[in-house]
Amino acid sequence: MSIIGKTTIHPALFYSGKMIGYSIWVLFLLSISNILFFQPPIFVIKILSVIIGAFGVVIAFISFLNLGNSTRLGLPDETTSFKSGGLYRFSRNPMYLGFDLLTVASTLYLWNIFIAAAGLYTLIIYHLIILGEEKFLDKRFGKEYMDYKSRVRRYI
Repeated sequence: MSIIGKTTIHPALFYSGKMIGYSIWVLFLLSISNILFFQPPIFVIKILSVIIGAFGVVIAFISFLNLGNSTRLGLPDETTSFKSGGLYRFSRNPMYLGFDLLTVASTLYLWNIFIAAAGLYTLIIYHLIILGEEKFLDKRFGKEYMDYKSRVRRYI
């Protein structure tokens, strides 16, 4: 079992989106830890960012647990079972929903136009990754995935 699978979009876009997103999260963590001094000018935004970020981390972590051994960076080469339990009963992409919330929270907290542009790029790449994953799941799981897709929304 490989933790890294095939990318759903061009690898340069896939990995740049992931690395930029991870970098923004690290800056956010360093800033809320007072190691770096990016701070939003409005206290309410600071608090709201931390709450949204914490919520995103919790959702992503629970989603990771729900996927178990099926979790990959990209698409799995080997056969995996279709997962629709846990948070996946409410969202087809709860892990990316968590990532999106963390990215939005980080961008708000860091309050910088360049980081905001990088955050927007990351959100667009995550959405493109999801669209590619949906094509893969449709081919791999057919009717089971189509039925699931008709019952459960992409995000919330």
